[in-house]
Amino acid sequence: MKILAIVVRYQMPLSESRTVRGLCDALSAQPSLAHGYTVMIWDNSRDAIVEPKLSIPLLYRHSKENLGVSGAYNAAMEYALEHGYPWMLLLDQDSEITADFLRAMLRYGCDLQERSEIAAIAPNILVRGRLISPQRKLFNRRRLYPTGESGIAPGEAIVINSGCLVRTAALQEIGGFSTDFWLDYSDIYVFHQFFLYGKKVWRAANVELAHELAVLDYDRLMTPWRYRNISYAETAFNDLYNGRLENAFQTLRLLVRAIKQRMKYDNSVFSQITWDQFLYRLCMSRKTRITRWLKGGNRFSISS
Repeated sequence: MKILAIVVRYQMPLSESRTVRGLCDALSAQPSLAHGYTVMIWDNSRDAIVEPKLSIPLLYRHSKENLGVSGAYNAAMEYALEHGYPWMLLLDQDSEITADFLRAMLRYGCDLQERSEIAAIAPNILVRGRLISPQRKLFNRRRLYPTGESGIAPGEAIVINSGCLVRTAALQEIGGFSTDFWLDYSDIYVFHQFFLYGKKVWRAANVELAHELAVLDYDRLMTPWRYRNISYAETAFNDLYNGRLENAFQTLRLLVRAIKQRMKYDNSVFSQITWDQFLYRLCMSRKTRITRWLKGGNRFSISS
C-alpha cells in the first residue's frame, strides 16, 4: 500500500515550507519509509516553479487558476483514483512532519485499509502545545474528545485538513471538496458530509502533529483579508447546514465575539469585521445570504 501525500503550496519557496522540509528529511533519511509515500506538490501560486528540485522524488503540478485548497485536494483525488492510492495525506505548508508521524499514519492506513466505513484517520493536531483537532460538534459548538482514546470518534467530528489521512473512495463518494468552500471551512464541510453519509472518523490519539494556525494567532499570522474570508465562510456554512435556532445563537455569538476582540486586541480591525458580519446576519435574510454566497460571494476575497 502507498499513500499520496499532497502538499498545497501558495507563494512560499519550497525551502521555507516546514512541511516540505520535514517530508524531505524524513523520507530521504529512511528509504524504507519512502516506499510508502508519493509526494505531490500542488502549486496555487501565480508563477510556476521551473524544474523544482528536492532531496526526494516528487510530483509537481501548477494550477493556472487558484482554486484554493479544495481545488488542489480534488485534483489530487482524481490522480489518486486513477493511480490506485487508497489514502491521501492532506498537508499544507506549516506542519512539523516527522518520520515517526509518517510511520504511524502509514501503519494506520495499512491496518484500517479494509474497513471501508472509516473515511478518515485523524491524529492529534497541536498548535503551540494546545490540542485543537479532532473535536466533536455539539450544537454548533466544539468540544475536545477525551485524551488518549484511539478508535472511532463518536458523533460528528471536526478535523482540520493538514495531517489528516483521507480515504480516496470515501472522498469521491461525497463528491469531493466543495468549490463553495474553497479555502476556509473546506475541512468542516468535508467532515460534515462524511457524517451525513454515515462515514466514520478514526481518532489516532497516539499520534501528534505540531501545526501553525492563523485563526489562533491574530498578532502574527492572521490578516484582515483572511479573517474576512473566514467570517463569510462561517456565516455561509451556518446558513446552509445548521438550523434556525443554531443560526440565531451564531448571530448572538458574533456580537459577543466583537466585544471581546475589541477589548483583547490593539488592532480594532478584527472586531470591526466581526461587527460587520453581525450586522450582515441581522439585516439580511438567510435566503438572500445563501443566494449571494452561491452566486459567487464565496470567491469575493480572491480578487481583494
